[in-house]
Amino acid sequence: MAIEKPQLGGVVIDEGTSEAIKLLHDNKTAIINKFTTDSMSQEPVEGIQKLQDAFDHFQPSVDITHTTEDGQDVNETLHFSNVSAFTVKGMIEQSSFLQDLKSKEDDFQTVVKRLSTNKVFQKLLADPAGKAAFVEALEALITELDAADEE
Repeated sequence: MAIEKPQLGGVVIDEGTSEAIKLLHDNKTAIINKFTTDSMSQEPVEGIQKLQDAFDHFQPSVDITHTTEDGQDVNETLHFSNVSAFTVKGMIEQSSFLQDLKSKEDDFQTVVKRLSTNKVFQKLLADPAGKAAFVEALEALITELDAADEE
């Protein structure tokens, strides 16, 4: 909000400017956590000159509990040996659960891309009767797959 009349020592800030803080996108998650178990009880460490030295000395890690689509918990420990370990790619590389999710996402994205560029499929979806028949066929396929899983 802009200040209408600056007071003594005040500065006019244009409403069009933005702060240096960027909001996270809705599909992002920030993990803010203590990555060493007993960091407050440790004595000050001297001689650490580089960031990598700090990673090597403290060996930060965090225990994560993932929840599967069935509601089951999967426990994993993520280790952070450098700054790139904090990236999405770095976390996926060390988590078998996240690797499985990424693989499923890639498969779904491939299907979506193929279906969105398929002209015959687009014509099918444009026709209400064709779309209803396609949905019915998908539901029958889901029922058949569920029955096969139960066997």
